[in-house]
Amino acid sequence: MTRNRGSLLPSSVRNIFRLRNQDDEPEPRGIDVANRGTPLELQKCSKFAQLPEDILLLFWHHLDKTAKARVVRTCRYLRHLVEPSLYVHLSPFYSWDYNRAKRLHRTLAERPDLIQYIRSYKGPIVPPPIQPFRQSPPKRTLLNILRIRKAVESVTPPTLPIPETEAFKTAVFIFTKANGIVDLDFLDSYDWVSDPIFEPIKTAVSKMALKRLFLWHCVEPTQVLRGQPELEHLEIGWNIHSVEGLDKADIPKLKSLRAALKDASYIVPGRPVEQFELDCRFESNYFDTTLFKSLALSTGPIIKLSICLHRPLDNPNAPGALRIVSQNLPHLEELTITVLGPISGQVP
Repeated sequence: MTRNRGSLLPSSVRNIFRLRNQDDEPEPRGIDVANRGTPLELQKCSKFAQLPEDILLLFWHHLDKTAKARVVRTCRYLRHLVEPSLYVHLSPFYSWDYNRAKRLHRTLAERPDLIQYIRSYKGPIVPPPIQPFRQSPPKRTLLNILRIRKAVESVTPPTLPIPETEAFKTAVFIFTKANGIVDLDFLDSYDWVSDPIFEPIKTAVSKMALKRLFLWHCVEPTQVLRGQPELEHLEIGWNIHSVEGLDKADIPKLKSLRAALKDASYIVPGRPVEQFELDCRFESNYFDTTLFKSLALSTGPIIKLSICLHRPLDNPNAPGALRIVSQNLPHLEELTITVLGPISGQVP
């Protein structure tokens, strides 16, 4: 009787090569912490483990997230070698799977040795207490979209004050230790910069040497920007009151900015901004000539500009956008204009 050679392999090894969608990430399981050591200590008789680490990592980078998670479960040596790379870039928030962030926070609380490897985080501070779908992302049908919207609208705030919830305590524990984060984007609607409840989170962020930062809901963003001298990329959302209080010495290395024109007029002058994305979703006059002149005061200068025109018929200056740009940004090398809505007339 003959047997297929592939059937002699353990199922955990065979499953490595069943690649799935990049977003298909398995739920973390309770795995005992492996003892860190050299390859010979972990796998003395394994010829595979004796391959150079560069070769093993080359294989690793060609696998998707699901396959990588399965590799980690294969043997202690591979787990020792590649597990930290699973936690370098974290984005645990999807509209169809609200428990992903909760599972991640639970794993990091149980395995604090992994927190030191985090370099970028895009997700909530406190995971939302909701899970409308448990397995895979639903198809984008009208019925499923309505189900998701209904589930989101039915979310109720926690019964306890936020600082007393277990999720908040876990978040403080994680971000206090995550000093290696350089790319940060909190997706919550909390004002973590100005609200005294989130003072532990604000203190933790102040100890990070951020290079990229996204601010969406902050009454006083200058409080956090003043403590980030290494910041190179900044995105400011629509719910920002003002950045007028920035000093000239704040964020001196800023190279890329996404903001409304009014906020950009305070940030760009005197800083080496080379890329600017104009956010004009909530501005009625996003081509104010006086404000646009301030963009020319960048020490960069600005060579790349992106503009998205929302409802251009409502703005009489929209047809003259190219003229205003050419007059105030003479060093521009790349221009991208996206038009959302009808537009008429001629470009002067």
